[in-house]
Amino acid sequence: MSRLKVKRMLSLLAVLAVAVMIFFFSAQDGEDSSKLSAGITKWVLTHVVPGFEDMTPGEQQAIMERAGFIVRKTAHFSEYALLALTLVIFLRYYKSGWRPPAMALCAWLVATLYACTDELHQMFVDSRGPALRDVCIDSAGAVLGALVGMTLMIIVLWCRRRAAEG
Repeated sequence: MSRLKVKRMLSLLAVLAVAVMIFFFSAQDGEDSSKLSAGITKWVLTHVVPGFEDMTPGEQQAIMERAGFIVRKTAHFSEYALLALTLVIFLRYYKSGWRPPAMALCAWLVATLYACTDELHQMFVDSRGPALRDVCIDSAGAVLGALVGMTLMIIVLWCRRRAAEG
């Protein structure tokens, strides 16, 4: 199997893995999703807030409630940044004639459309529902991922051009 075919297959698998991960997180009912978020929030706070473990349970809970929203929305943002980044890489191997900005735009659009379908999916999950705010956060994450992917692609192309000239 050629190196290009391997790269194509691996980049497709990366996109599918991220999409499946997002789907499974969205398929969690409200209670399971809240437990996971609370666990991650507590872990983050124990590593970021000095003396968090020495606080009373009431003090910890108050901080966790405020920080939980930020942790959940950061997770949304990060998932879609990763999805768009993997989409740019995928497009690099399947649409090699495209310029990096076109790849980034396409990756952002696909990731944003996936975010819309993800919110629709949540309509059918217990204790969950669609939220336009989440689509906006997901789309913003996708912008970052697409821009990072585009920047990496430009750097790679620039380095290859320099190597070919010198």
